[in-house]
Amino acid sequence: MTITATLCFIIEEDNILLIYKKKGFEAGKYNGIGGRVERGESIEEAAKREVKEEVGVDIDNLEYTGLLEFYSIESEPDWRVYVFKAKIVNGTPIETDEAKPLWFKVNELPYESMWGDDRVWPPLLLKG
Repeated sequence: MTITATLCFIIEEDNILLIYKKKGFEAGKYNGIGGRVERGESIEEAAKREVKEEVGVDIDNLEYTGLLEFYSIESEPDWRVYVFKAKIVNGTPIETDEAKPLWFKVNELPYESMWGDDRVWPPLLLKG
């Protein structure tokens, strides 16, 4: 089984919005904003919905930046994650039950509190 999901990085000038995930998958880590694509939903619709649910803002200007595939060697499902960059078009990020949003300078990401592979691919995303 493969789960399809999105991951969105909101970038404003030289700042990037990450969330500290409070519960669920990725709890206790910083990452972009995202989640599963629901049935009948496009990948872009899912990215916008997840951002709205997790930090309360509307985004637009989605720019597809890549695809991450995670393969399980056990009984866990595989993941196919579509990665986007976006801009806020309405609202200010707010803390929710799921996540606490924080702005970081793009050259000062908290890699020690992110997933191990995040030292590799987010710098490539930020370079374009």
